[in-house]
Amino acid sequence: MENLQLFFGDEKLLIKEEIEKIKTAMVPAHLEAVNFIGLDGKTVSEDEIINAVITVPMLQDKKLVVVYDARFFESTKSEKDGQESDKKDDFAKFLQKVPPYTQLIFTCEKVDKRKKIFKLIQKEGIVREFPAPSLKEKALWVQKRAELYGKKMDLSAAYFMAQYTRDLYQTDMELKKVTAFAGEKQTIQQNEIQSIFSKSLENNIFDLMDYMGMKKPALAIAILNDLLLQGEKGIVILFMISKHIMDLISVKSLQNADYQEIKQKLNLHPFVLKKAIEQAKNFSQEELRQALKWCQQLDLDIKRGKIDDRKGIELFITRIATK
Repeated sequence: MENLQLFFGDEKLLIKEEIEKIKTAMVPAHLEAVNFIGLDGKTVSEDEIINAVITVPMLQDKKLVVVYDARFFESTKSEKDGQESDKKDDFAKFLQKVPPYTQLIFTCEKVDKRKKIFKLIQKEGIVREFPAPSLKEKALWVQKRAELYGKKMDLSAAYFMAQYTRDLYQTDMELKKVTAFAGEKQTIQQNEIQSIFSKSLENNIFDLMDYMGMKKPALAIAILNDLLLQGEKGIVILFMISKHIMDLISVKSLQNADYQEIKQKLNLHPFVLKKAIEQAKNFSQEELRQALKWCQQLDLDIKRGKIDDRKGIELFITRIATK
């Protein structure tokens, strides 16, 4: 049954775009209101799905029903104990006879492959996984996506963006910012991306470094946890900490110079420079250089899988803030 499908995986953007392709091919724009039905799989009932599926299309032969974020494929305690309800069994039986005029697609992020409904679609329909790409695949995707927005991106820039973003949804949003920022420039390079990426995290990193300098590791770790909860990647946070420490080292090396001279030599934004001058007073030059070495080593350890990013950064903060 090609008209019964399950799309699952980490990359929601790819799932969304695949559904858009199917919808464009199947349902004319002027009939979308009647022949395309999108349902919230977290709240919709089985009966509501059945009603949507059996309703005949209008003014054409086919219709599309998509159940987004379908909860039916997730593990639940009762189902792990084998106590699936009769209602769910009836729903599974219905799925074996989806009418030929309806294309039914379920989407979800995670699936329990032991569940009856998953096994049924795997046997009777089509199951497609959209996993997170490898770093190389993601970088090549970034380059191709940049072309869609009328730009070229060199490979080092594409790898940087691939490494310092989460899923392709976030990567795409950041890429839109980068291409807009590039203006008429046709080729985007890594140094241009770094300046854009740093803006969203900068204020939080300032606060985190303030608490480290004040020897208050618990407050610094609280900021780290907030950033991680907001979806920032640990390796990006570490990159920003490293970058800020390098600024502090530069400021510290010019501590005997006046403000205008420091500003001219370092070419930092006035706000950034002001914060860096204040924070540099909390550390010796040796402490900063040692912290940078630890950052660089931690970066390698995280990338090699030797330590979890959250745990590694927490240990780093504690090490600096209690020194």
